[in-house]
Formats: sequence, structure tokens, C-alpha cells
Amino acid sequence: MKKIIPALALLCLFTTTRTSAQFGKLKDALNTGAASLINNKQLKLLQNNPITTNFDDCNKTDIMPPSFGADSVKKQLCSIKSQYSSEEGFTLKPGFYTGTFKSFCLQAGTSGPDKGNGYLYAPLVGPKEKIANTLIANWEQHPEIEQRKVQLLLWAIVAKTNFSKLSADLQLTAAKLLNKNDLSSLGSTMIDYLSGEAMSKLTANLPEPAKTIIEIENKIRGLMYQANASYDQIENLAMLGGIAPADPNFPGGVWGLHPDGYYIKYLPHSYRSTEVVIYVPQKAGTVKYLPVGDVAVPASRGCQRLGQSNMLVCEAE
Repeated sequence: MKKIIPALALLCLFTTTRTSAQFGKLKDALNTGAASLINNKQLKLLQNNPITTNFDDCNKTDIMPPSFGADSVKKQLCSIKSQYSSEEGFTLKPGFYTGTFKSFCLQAGTSGPDKGNGYLYAPLVGPKEKIANTLIANWEQHPEIEQRKVQLLLWAIVAKTNFSKLSADLQLTAAKLLNKNDLSSLGSTMIDYLSGEAMSKLTANLPEPAKTIIEIENKIRGLMYQANASYDQIENLAMLGGIAPADPNFPGGVWGLHPDGYYIKYLPHSYRSTEVVIYVPQKAGTVKYLPVGDVAVPASRGCQRLGQSNMLVCEAE
């Protein structure tokens, strides 16, 4: 079964020392002129990232090169779909397996996945971990809901959007996937859209990438509060153009060890779908594979974190 890894004690936009310094500058900016435009509660919300999963949460020691298992015969997960259960996932014996699952972007203001960047497993963690996990997990029971609507709700969470101000359609979707307590939390602990003047003063002294991410999250909130905003408009904000620099120590297709004893490599087709290749060693015996709650995390912090779902993509469907 999956191991539960405790959330970080200090929940900042990033977990690096550099980023802590960036938010120290954010506080300094308030002290030098923005205090009249934003209160301490709003500042705290800006500092806290609802989903904190990042590459520091990955096991970077137990890895294998992309070439491992290249000539192996891999069983398609679609061929054993009848053995899947939503509670335990797939039961896998030693060997190689592959399948493509629908996935989600969990970090706005970053570049889309590319073949040069390696991805490793990390758990979904952060103040809104439970809500985000519930949202993705419950989608499996509501296949009539478009993937893009679930993605919009996830972007709303990471952008700290007040759910009570979303469009009626998105609120209806959220009500199908979340309970009343979750919805209440998302309507009371988030932040409103900040004016251009407030954002300019808040971010004037901030270095990248904190400046860009805070500005993009604010713009996403603004669009989320507009009834006529389109998915494409929000996606264009969330997705930065270009390719993030790759880390040569973690090339595309690198294998990482999952806490449950098997190795997994992530090969994103886009942020919307991720191909996985799984190797179960003999010593691991039989394992369970349930993707939801797992995050494919890029070695490059400029790339998108990809939340995995249980929705397997099979050609016959």
C-alpha cells in the first residue's frame, strides 16, 4: 500500500532557501508601500502554495537510466483492465507494464512537458492536498464530466481562487466532485483578484520565477471570476511558451523507485495525458498500482508537475 509522507512544515510557494528569500522581499514590498492595498491575511495566502509537491520530495537516489528494459516485452494495462479496482488499482506481478493515463497540470505559470526533462514520482502534498486528491479521484465516478472542467478546478485551487465566485457551471461541477466542507474551505480561505496597482507594488522587487507565478495566478483568478472566460484563455496563462532547461542528471525517460517497491518512468504526451512504464522486480513480489495521489515531478522546476488520475486511456474506448 502507499506510504503516507507528512506535508512540509513550512508551506511556501517553493521549498528552496532562494524562494524563502523571495517572499521575504514580498513582505518588504508591503512595508514600503503596498500595506494599504493588501492585508496580512491576503499576504499569508499569497505566500502559501496550496500544492507544494516539488522535486525535493522525489527519491533521486534509486534511479535507473532510460535505456533499462528497452528490449523487454511490456504488458498493456488496457489488456488487464478487468483486474482493476478503484480501491486498490491494478494488481501487478513481476514484469514490465505500460499504459497511458489522463493527467493534470498542478502548477500554473510553468512550461509544458517535453521529452528532454526527466520526471520522478512524488506524493501529492500541501494544504489543499486532500481536496485536490478527492477532486481527481472522484472524477473516475463521473466520466460524463469533461477533463478540462476538472483541470479548471485544479487551476482554481493552485491560483487560490474563491470557489464561491466561480461560474455556475464550474460550481455545479465542483459540487459533484467535492463535499460541502471542501467547498466551504475553498470559498473562505482563498484570495480575490488584486488590482494592477497592488500587484505592481507587491512584485516590484521580486526575482523570477516567484514574480511571474504570482502575477499569473492573479490573472487566472481574474479570468475565473468572469462568467464568459474561455478555457483557452486560462490555459494560455497557465502554460508558458518555450522549453524549460533539462537536468542532464535526470534525462527524459529516467526510471525512479516508487515507495511501493516497483520502478516507474513517466513519459508525458502533454499535461493532459501521461504514459507510464512500470517494472516490478522479482523481489517486490505482487504490487498494487493506483495512480491517483501520485505526481510526476520534473527535474526542471520550470516544468509542470503532473497529477495522475486513474483514468486509463484505451484505444477501444
